[in-house]
Amino acid sequence: MDFVSVILPTYNEKDAIVKHANHVSNVLKKAGYKHEVVVVDDDSPDGTAEVVKEAAKKNPNIRLIVRKKNHGLGLSIGEGVDKAEGNIVIGMDADGNHDPEDMPNMLKNLKGEVKLVVASRFKGDGGMKGWRMLPTFLFNGMFRLFGLPIWDNTSGYYAVRKTDIVSLGLKRIYYGYGDYHLRLVFYAAQAGWKTIEVPTTYQARIGGASKSQLGKMAIEYTKEAWRLRFGK
Repeated sequence: MDFVSVILPTYNEKDAIVKHANHVSNVLKKAGYKHEVVVVDDDSPDGTAEVVKEAAKKNPNIRLIVRKKNHGLGLSIGEGVDKAEGNIVIGMDADGNHDPEDMPNMLKNLKGEVKLVVASRFKGDGGMKGWRMLPTFLFNGMFRLFGLPIWDNTSGYYAVRKTDIVSLGLKRIYYGYGDYHLRLVFYAAQAGWKTIEVPTTYQARIGGASKSQLGKMAIEYTKEAWRLRFGK
């Protein structure tokens, strides 16, 4: 029987994390999956870890890891994957943007020769609300010209078998910010993995404030895509 570990990296997500973690757990429970929801917190000053500890008392499927040093989104996810107990790992955001209701479809498609399933805003009836949809689509189109293999190379919502992702090398993927997902799909393609995209629609953030700085992200992601493509 598959055991699913969902990795939720947090920093100052006190307002969102408990509702989101319970939603994730309830979806997987309803779908019949043994699971754990691993919250990896970068020692948030807003008390995120404390509310997760309380939530874990009521829901034993929730597990907390608090990182005291070497903070950062990519490093947090990498530690969560490394310490995951499941044979399948799902990576997703902790703020509710990624819809937990998509997980059963993602898991259903992770079979046979398929080694990576990415929830994509640019597949089928997927999408996101607001003005960010167009620039995000255009940047992903540019990344495809750099040799990145799928339509939504910046998704950050994916399912993979733990043995497979470990074989790619956690340390060469999980560092930086969201650019880790560029490395994930690029190295997966280099390794000859079969990757498929399934539709997802981004949801409204549950609470708190986004920490993404779009201008900075655009520059850093473009530099990383260039490095991956040309090795510079």
